[in-house]
Amino acid sequence: MTDKKNSPFATDLLNSAPTQIKMAAAEKELQKVQKKQQSTAAKQQKQQKIEQQIASVGKPFWWMMTMFICSVIYLFPEAVFNAALTDVAGGRNSSHDDLRAVELFGRTISGIGVTLLLADMLLSGKRVARVGRALGYFCLIAVLVWPTVFFGQKWLVDHFIIDASTPEERQQAYLSQVLRSALIEKSIQFEGINYNPDQAHSGTEKTFLSVFGGLVYADDKLVDDLSQKKRMIMEKFVRDKAMSRFDSHYQDYDEFRQTLRGKYQEYADGSAKYNRALASAPDRSDEYWLDTQNQVKLGWEKYQKGVTAYEARVESRAQKIAPKIHDYFERRNKCADKKKGNSRNRCFERLQDGYDREIKKYSIPYIPPDDWLIREEISTSENVGNSIIAGVMTFGLFTAMQAVDAATGGDAGLKDHRMVYTNDVNHYKNVLMVKMEPDFIKESGGYPLGINSLHTFRVHELTSLKVNKKLKQKGLSLPTAWSITDRRTFDKAVASKVRQQTDIEWRKNMRAKNTDMPPNLSWKAFQRHSDIQQRIAKRMGDLYVNPTLADWNNRQFKQQIIEPNIQRKTTEYLNVLEAQKAEFADGGIFEATGKSALRATIIPPISMSISLALVLLTVLKLPMKLVELVQAKQAKPTTEKSTKPYVKPAITMTILASIFVVPMSIGGNEYTMEDSAMNYFFEQMEKNDSASISFALKWLLVTQPLVQPIGSAIDNTFSITKGFNAISEPLNQFDLAMLPEHDSSDHSAKKSTAKPTLKLPLTVNTNVDGARVSVMNIKPRYQPGMLLPPGGYDIKVSAPGHQDVRQWVYLKADKTQFTIKL
Repeated sequence: MTDKKNSPFATDLLNSAPTQIKMAAAEKELQKVQKKQQSTAAKQQKQQKIEQQIASVGKPFWWMMTMFICSVIYLFPEAVFNAALTDVAGGRNSSHDDLRAVELFGRTISGIGVTLLLADMLLSGKRVARVGRALGYFCLIAVLVWPTVFFGQKWLVDHFIIDASTPEERQQAYLSQVLRSALIEKSIQFEGINYNPDQAHSGTEKTFLSVFGGLVYADDKLVDDLSQKKRMIMEKFVRDKAMSRFDSHYQDYDEFRQTLRGKYQEYADGSAKYNRALASAPDRSDEYWLDTQNQVKLGWEKYQKGVTAYEARVESRAQKIAPKIHDYFERRNKCADKKKGNSRNRCFERLQDGYDREIKKYSIPYIPPDDWLIREEISTSENVGNSIIAGVMTFGLFTAMQAVDAATGGDAGLKDHRMVYTNDVNHYKNVLMVKMEPDFIKESGGYPLGINSLHTFRVHELTSLKVNKKLKQKGLSLPTAWSITDRRTFDKAVASKVRQQTDIEWRKNMRAKNTDMPPNLSWKAFQRHSDIQQRIAKRMGDLYVNPTLADWNNRQFKQQIIEPNIQRKTTEYLNVLEAQKAEFADGGIFEATGKSALRATIIPPISMSISLALVLLTVLKLPMKLVELVQAKQAKPTTEKSTKPYVKPAITMTILASIFVVPMSIGGNEYTMEDSAMNYFFEQMEKNDSASISFALKWLLVTQPLVQPIGSAIDNTFSITKGFNAISEPLNQFDLAMLPEHDSSDHSAKKSTAKPTLKLPLTVNTNVDGARVSVMNIKPRYQPGMLLPPGGYDIKVSAPGHQDVRQWVYLKADKTQFTIKL
């Protein structure tokens, strides 16, 4: 035991004793306490470090790092938005939908940027001492700030800029947009401005186009000078635009007229088929007539079978009734032999009752008993012989009575006939044939007995009526008094039916082709038909002239189509440009047009300038934030910070100088050089409006082309705009639900009592399925049949794999559908 060697007995005892178990448990508990103390010490040390960082720079390192990372991440979509806005605002064929998508993107990013800015400014000290508390405050700021910024931007722009604008400003903005389009089409040129729309647009050209409308809008003198040349400018603009696309327009026209000729061939084939159907009337009449004769023959056969069946039925009853009637007369004679009196009368009554019951058994009409008797003629010799015999037998008494009767006007007992009965079955059959004839007429459908030939049956009046009824069921209309012997009337009825059926089939085929043309039109009449002209109008869209024919060559096409359109479109533009200013006021016919033009003129430069300043400001502030991160990491005492109060203001001034001064001093481009014609616009703006706005636009022209390629490169790498567009629809719906698109001003009460402005349905058709249609100069998104005030609208049609087409149309009461082909 002294050498610390335990016996096996002792070892087993220690290992199994309760004391050993308690010691092991105590050791584990001690380890837990030690770990907890170490963790608490580490947390206290970490918290002390955070407090030291807060005391040094006001914020913990982790929060500043988070804000730094968020600023870096925010910089990417902000730069992308700046580049996207330049592409859209300075694009040649940008649509309202494009502007709307970029606007949503920019407002979303702005909300995030302001949220980060306020969170960085407001959250400091104890608010960010703990992670949970800091995230809670951040979420609260985000919930309050992001919607306010997102919706507030739109409300501020609409309320203080667009709706507050004057009619003069709206009309002037519309003119500036027209001049911008004319510049793009090379219809006007400004001396000293070397803009070439045929070249690929770089950031410089796009920035120039974004700013040009605003510069023209701000120059009242230029607008007044150009207003005097509006007709010349507009006519040249429209002519240049039309002639630049003449080949394409004529090619479309040529393709369509070939298609139309094919349609006419189909129409001519249909007309030939129609004529063949009409020419088949005699053959159809022969078919109907043969069918009618077959029906008459079948009716005759049926009549004959009816007569045979009727005779058999009558003969059967005659055989049964003959002995009964013969017995009846035998008994009646016996009753007559009785003396007159009650016995005789009762005998007749019983006999009559028995007769009536017997007649009922045979289901025949009631026949008086005497109708069964046979009239038998009495000859003169028989009358004389009988008189002589009776006179001899009465010793002359009968003769004397005859003489008295003759003298008094009687017949002297001489009869010309007598009624006798018989047991001959044929006699009873003949009586029943007559008495039961109504039953036969009913069974035969109205025919009487006694028709002995097919000819008699055919010319019977009832036969004509029955045939006429069946023919009416087949669609043949014949006079009620028509006779089957009248074939000429029958032929006319068949011809009428054939024409009716042919016309129905023709109209059915025409409805299937969405038209209602009569047959047998010539090629000239076919072209001029209203349905064909409507199709031509739908295909040619705004180029349509009534009537447009499909026989013109390119020279005739220019004379008949292009030239009238140039004059019409020029007049339409001038109608807007020369409209009374009141028509651009709230409630005026051109209110929406003027507001949209104003938005497209002044909002893009403002948004672009703010976005550019934010990008540069964020980039230049990142090094400063990085220095603050180092200071927070080192946790320097606050005394060191207070020794240099001028550092931050100096840095701020340096940043602002780097943003606004350095770009203007290092150079420019062809649009900002001292000898550039653009200086005229800037000088006019400085004189008439504001030097600060002039400087801002010039700064934008210099700086934006330097930054725009960076944002485009970021977007090409990370596809940020595509990703946003894929998820933007719910955000767009939410935005429209909260702040619907409105073109009305604050004078809603006045407008509600004013006479409502006429609105017309706008429909744009194109030749490519799934093509995107946009109306550039209005705020609402295009929907087929959308109601808009009459006026000019800038339409853009685009589709993957096709070159975008942009075209002005003029919506009016008799022209609401337009076709634009890609």
